[in-house]
Parts: sequence; C-alpha cells; structure tokens
Amino acid sequence: MSAVRETSTLLSVLDTWPEYYETMDEGIGTTYERFILHRYFEKLATRFNIESVFEVPSFGMTGISGINSLWWAKKGITPVVVDNNATRIRLAQKVWDSIPLPVTFKQVTHYDHLPFEDNSFDLSWNFAAMWFVPDIPRFVAELDRLTRKVIFICVPNAHGLGYHLRTAFNKERIPDFYLDHIQPKKFVPYFKGHGWQLEESGYLDIPPWPDIAMKKEDMLAKAGLGFLLKKKESRDETPFEKKCIVDWFKGDKPELEREILKYDFLEKIPAPFKQLWGHHRWFVFRK
Repeated sequence: MSAVRETSTLLSVLDTWPEYYETMDEGIGTTYERFILHRYFEKLATRFNIESVFEVPSFGMTGISGINSLWWAKKGITPVVVDNNATRIRLAQKVWDSIPLPVTFKQVTHYDHLPFEDNSFDLSWNFAAMWFVPDIPRFVAELDRLTRKVIFICVPNAHGLGYHLRTAFNKERIPDFYLDHIQPKKFVPYFKGHGWQLEESGYLDIPPWPDIAMKKEDMLAKAGLGFLLKKKESRDETPFEKKCIVDWFKGDKPELEREILKYDFLEKIPAPFKQLWGHHRWFVFRK
C-alpha cells in the first residue's frame, strides 16, 4: 500500500487546491496579491487597449484556481482560461457562474500546442505557472503565435528570502514540476528570439509578511502577531475573518479592497529591498 502524500512544503496548492472551492477562504496573502495584480491589469488595459485576454496556464496561485482573470470579465471582456485539469475547470466554472461573470474555459493536455487561431488575443498572461510548463521554447512559440499586443508573465521571486527558505533544504520530488523554469533566463531569451521586446519588469506582491508556504493568518498567529488581523465574532475553526476576492466581485464585501490594500506600503520601496522581500517578479513583453 503506497504512502499518503504529505502536503508540499514548497508549493502547498499542489495538494490543497480542492479545499479552497469548499471553504471559499483564500486568506489575506492571496487576497492581497490579487488586488495588487488588479493595478497591473489596469495599466495594461489602458496602455494597450486590451479587448481580448488569454490566461495559460491558469493553475499556480495559492487559493481558488481558475479565477485570476475575473478582473477582466468585470471590465467587459470574456477571458479565455486554460487548464489541464477537468475537475478544476468544472469547479472554477461554478465560481464564475456564482458571481456571475463570463469566462471561456478550455482544457488541454499539453501547453506546447494550444487550439486557437493565430493572433487571437490582445493579451496573454499567467501567474506563478511557468514551472508547470515542461517545454518553454515551444510554449513561448505558441504565445507568440496567438498574441497580438502584449504578454504579461509573473513568476515567484527566486531571489526572495522567503523563496530561499522554502527551497534551500527542500528535497521534494514533484512530478511535472520544473522549479528552474521560473528563472528569467529560462524564458526571457525565447520571447526576445520571437521578436518580443522586454518593455518593463519589476517586483510585485510585497506585503509586510514573508513568502512562506502557509496561510498568512496562521503564520501571524504563530509569531504572536494575530492582533494585526480582524478577528471573527463566531468561534469557527480559524480565529480570523474569511477573506475571498469572490465576495468583493459579488459586491458582498465592497470594503475588502480598502481593508487589504492598507498593507501595500512596501510596494514602492527601493528595488534592492524589493528583490529581497518581494514575492513575485513581473515581465511585460510587446512587439
């Protein structure tokens, strides 16, 4: 009888993603990075007059998988979202329908041949997903074929202290997972080789908590800093208030953005500090 796999300490969402569809509680960390991402979407939408959006792969962010492109739908665009897991697509579709906002999901087997016509999308993008792409050159060639205006890639910050703490002594063997594919040298040259200019890059998702593989509420509680977060009035399993951006999109918690972004004071610190503390890096390519 095979041993039960323990939850990954490197990337917990590999094992915990089904739970988020049940609890609809992403925690403060993921909710924060989603609102920060909205700022970048706003800039891209304005700068490039985006009218069509393609997200591939869509799995990678801790939390509810398949909802990273909700912002675009709220702005009137029906995004095309690609995953290789039928169950995630089915569950994510229910979340979109509950808001409701429009989306087109597409299941694929591989990311090196995507079933869409040439020049189908103004924007192609992904977040924390490059390490699930086995063949970077062929994947980049597909994005080049499909994208008209701009490509936006976000990867975990391999220079960050939190990342080093998670990976330095980690000996996990994860199938279909390519840790070094988040390194810029693994994908930037291929975009350039297809004529895409690296227009801009930087660091995002720089909250006051470290980049670790657990709910930030649990981390703050362990550190004796639980008072920083709003407590629940009820006595549920977790002592902290549920946080999920879906509630904001539904209009149930319009104050959520303001409450979460009060932690954004490190987003404008000097670049050397961002490199050490930032959770993710971002890259904008254009032709």
